[in-house]
Amino acid sequence: MVRAGINLAVEPKDIYKIPFSMDNSQYELSFRIGNNNRLGLLEDFDKKGELLIPLYTNEIQECYNISMIFYRLAMFMTSEAEVPFKQITLYKNGEKVGWFYCSLVSEDAISVHDISYCEFDVLKYIPKILNNIALDSGNKITRSIPLGHLGNADTLFSPQRFMEQIMAFEYLFDKLEHQKAKNSRFSLKEELSYSFNLFPELLKNERLSVEDISDKIKEIRRTIAHGYMYYYDFKNNIEAKHLMLLLDRLIRNMSLFWIGFSIEDISDYGII
Repeated sequence: MVRAGINLAVEPKDIYKIPFSMDNSQYELSFRIGNNNRLGLLEDFDKKGELLIPLYTNEIQECYNISMIFYRLAMFMTSEAEVPFKQITLYKNGEKVGWFYCSLVSEDAISVHDISYCEFDVLKYIPKILNNIALDSGNKITRSIPLGHLGNADTLFSPQRFMEQIMAFEYLFDKLEHQKAKNSRFSLKEELSYSFNLFPELLKNERLSVEDISDKIKEIRRTIAHGYMYYYDFKNNIEAKHLMLLLDRLIRNMSLFWIGFSIEDISDYGII
């Protein structure tokens, strides 16, 4: 855009406009870059871009619900549990009139994912992902993709997160294959094998078979659930860590499949 003669330091530009539905109301997300020269020193010249969403009720609950939805979107896109916003700004008639502070706002918010998204097809993927996440705006998740299994640097490889991964997998498997999930004779190992076979590229560099990997995941789940493996054993288990990385990728692919993307779309997704 700069090479085309657009001065992004003088006028803001809306790059994307994406409609989505939340709580039976239609909203539109705009992604804006550039600075508003009319604000002068009141403008934030350090920002890389901002999301703008017009409100309906102007109530705190609405602000919180929207903030939570975009926090969950950031969680899914970065595969991280802690992705704080730098600021949540309140506008009126295009002018800043205040700020909304909550636990999602942090002065330490930084972006480390720019390179990953250099060629990401935003309009192909984000509308469907955003609309799915917005299906559940409260604390109870019944229709949207699961995110409770994501961790931070301290919890990335812990037995607790492993169990949360299994719960997220079971949630998605029930959404995708409800009849198989209801069958008590269809074990966790069979569910894992079935799901990994849907996305064979996940295991193309693995030395073990789908059945062996599924069996190892099932066995780790059993040893944790019955108290045979605790944190001190788990944190140094290289095999368990590797299996957790595979589970993360499987859950991500199953989530995209549940949202409505094809196997080809998921293969082209491009974000690790």
